[in-house]
Amino acid sequence: MVKSLCRSSVVGLVLVMVAVPAARAASDGPGSPGYGRQLTEDICGECHRVSKTPTAKPPPMQEDLAAPDLTERMRDPGITELALRSYLQTSHPVMPNIRLNAEETDDIVAYLMTLKGGSR
Repeated sequence: MVKSLCRSSVVGLVLVMVAVPAARAASDGPGSPGYGRQLTEDICGECHRVSKTPTAKPPPMQEDLAAPDLTERMRDPGITELALRSYLQTSHPVMPNIRLNAEETDDIVAYLMTLKGGSR
């Protein structure tokens, strides 16, 4: 009985280990645009406009700090996934020093790339 329970637990664990990466791979690259949008709104939205929705207004601080509108900035063909990753890992004098883990970076990049309107 114990052997059977252990075996079924191992099989269940293996299935979870296979299913999670497969679900992530089913997206269009690393990161979740849905989670990335929420993170971007929470982390960047105080200073930057981060959504194309018609009701989205630039944050009050954007004018004071001259923080770029990210929905417009993402139109630049020079803003690539690699450029975003580099930018997110570099400190900037006028921005807070935000530390993101790899998954948060993937999610934010995935969301920002959707603002381009095309595929990544």
